[in-house]
Amino acid sequence: MSGNKLLESLKIKECDRFPSRVSGHCNWESIRLIKSHLTPTQIKLFKATCFGHFLDVSDMVLSGQFCHHILLRECHVKNVDDNASSLWYHVGNGLIRFSLMEFNLVSGLAFAEYSESTSELFKQTNSRLRRTYFQGSKVKVKMIVDWFRNLGPNNKISDDDVVKLALILLLEMTLGSFIYARTFNSLSTCLHGRDDKFKIKFNDDKLEENVDGSVRRKGEKYNVYGFLTAFQVWAVEAIPKWVTLGYAIRVNNVAPRILNWQCTGTPSYADILKTLFKFKNITVYRTLGPTDEETRMPYWTGVDKLKYVSPNVDGCVGEDDVEDGFQDDVQDDVDDVAHDDIDGDHPTKTFKKVDVGGQKK
Repeated sequence: MSGNKLLESLKIKECDRFPSRVSGHCNWESIRLIKSHLTPTQIKLFKATCFGHFLDVSDMVLSGQFCHHILLRECHVKNVDDNASSLWYHVGNGLIRFSLMEFNLVSGLAFAEYSESTSELFKQTNSRLRRTYFQGSKVKVKMIVDWFRNLGPNNKISDDDVVKLALILLLEMTLGSFIYARTFNSLSTCLHGRDDKFKIKFNDDKLEENVDGSVRRKGEKYNVYGFLTAFQVWAVEAIPKWVTLGYAIRVNNVAPRILNWQCTGTPSYADILKTLFKFKNITVYRTLGPTDEETRMPYWTGVDKLKYVSPNVDGCVGEDDVEDGFQDDVQDDVDDVAHDDIDGDHPTKTFKKVDVGGQKK
């Protein structure tokens, strides 16, 4: 079925799209802290966890404007069974889907049914760590960062506790606790009902002068919580022209897919529009499909049978506790609203063997 036939409606009309600034609370400084402060024994223990592969992630610079362009194109689709647990976007010649399965293939994180016992265990573990290392107070990301920076080489802290705190740091600073839930909820709500706030109006306080004397319009800023890097890596695969433009480089061909990419480009809203989103005949992949190798990975087992239920769990650190000093840089470039035509449709994408840094074969 074509993309146009599946498309029910755009959540934000083409004529209402707006430039903005995006603050993604997904900072890879946690990986550098873990690598520099954990002992070889502790690194080995960390790598044995389900999050261990994140120590091997290449440079990941968040392109807030790339993510923003995609979020502007969220849409409702028809006759799709997993619509409740998926986000759909109308890009280029078709629809692209971000769901549990795409998140799974990119992140390498397994899913399981949520239960109250999970919640209780989470709370008990965090309570002990709070009492032991933070005097029982509410813990902010900066407190954990400072704790690691002050961790001397001859400390008497157990390897187990150091690794647990390193996992909490990774979860809260980089991934977002209860990762898919927070990511899905934030992506699906960050722009809803805010058209009037974010639309650029020709008021004096919305104008600023450039160094060349011209005047540009300033955009508002909004936050996206959760594991936004996984969303960006998924978008790199779903929209391969991003790689052609040089904003992402393929460095490997392994599973999970987040290990395969280096993202360093942060082009402006206007540049992305001119080089990518103004074209309606770009290739896009509606869904990401697993390779034979990926179907055998433990994290893929049963993911296609899971139904998404958003958990309601209080973590060790909350969204309000993220310090400005530990956010990724915000892309400030803004430009005129996009007015591009989109139609069509493309199929599922799976990976084939490639040379490191090369193109698909």
